[in-house]
Amino acid sequence: MRRIREFGYLVATVRDIDAWKVFAGDVHGMQIVEHTEDRLKLRLDERSWRIDLHRGEVEHIDAVGWEVRGPGDIEAIEKKLRDHGYTPHRATAEEAASREVTDYLAFEDPDGNGVEVYYGARRDQTPFISPTGARFVTKNMGIGHVMFAVSSSAPFRELYMDIFELGLSDFIDIGPDPGTFLHCNPRHHSIAFASRPGVAPRLGHLMVQVDDMDTVGRAYDKVLDGAAALGSTLGKHTNDEMVSYYVKTPSGWEMEYGYGGLEIDEETWVPGRWSAAHFWGHKRVG
Repeated sequence: MRRIREFGYLVATVRDIDAWKVFAGDVHGMQIVEHTEDRLKLRLDERSWRIDLHRGEVEHIDAVGWEVRGPGDIEAIEKKLRDHGYTPHRATAEEAASREVTDYLAFEDPDGNGVEVYYGARRDQTPFISPTGARFVTKNMGIGHVMFAVSSSAPFRELYMDIFELGLSDFIDIGPDPGTFLHCNPRHHSIAFASRPGVAPRLGHLMVQVDDMDTVGRAYDKVLDGAAALGSTLGKHTNDEMVSYYVKTPSGWEMEYGYGGLEIDEETWVPGRWSAAHFWGHKRVG
């Protein structure tokens, strides 16, 4: 059985906490569980939080959190990381308490983004309440997915396929280096990455999925009315069949907000290779 179970949380340093509050809550229906001058914590489901944003002058991805079942999984992954030349840090009790998890392991990916492997995340006894009525698709699949522009795909394939043992979903020919799409549960992909000429390493987008196309449509209307800057028009992806739009976050990277993503049956799935990322739409704006 695969040790990594889901992409469970995102921690980032951002410059504009108040703009993020409007973007995440008012426009896209995430529940605000903590809002101060220096911090914004967002909830999407029964977990106590899924996105944790800290104010700082330099935007940075501090942690992409990957959930495992227990300490044995963390120890096994730690050994594989060290065998491949990484220097992971095991969290102190205080650090784990700050993340509201039982334990975690932290290190940096080949481009300097923070990565964490954790278990025992806190659930909240109070119901998730979206300010827009949104219901996020997270059960047994995590927060969604991340797509990174990377300096070179080879070390990322080593990290996520050899060390983390994520499954190959497919490739998309989006440039000289095909996009690699990987899964760890039924969600079509939890991480994707590609190296593209002239594109600096960075987080390209975070995807979150809702269970109703009308929720996507209502948020899209708000974006069209000026609540946030549109990145790509409504469209449908080839590989995961998601109907979605892309919107620019206050941090510059984008968020994909979608409905209807394909789910993988591990027993029957056969990876493929697509010549394009979209059946229709997703026209770039600006």
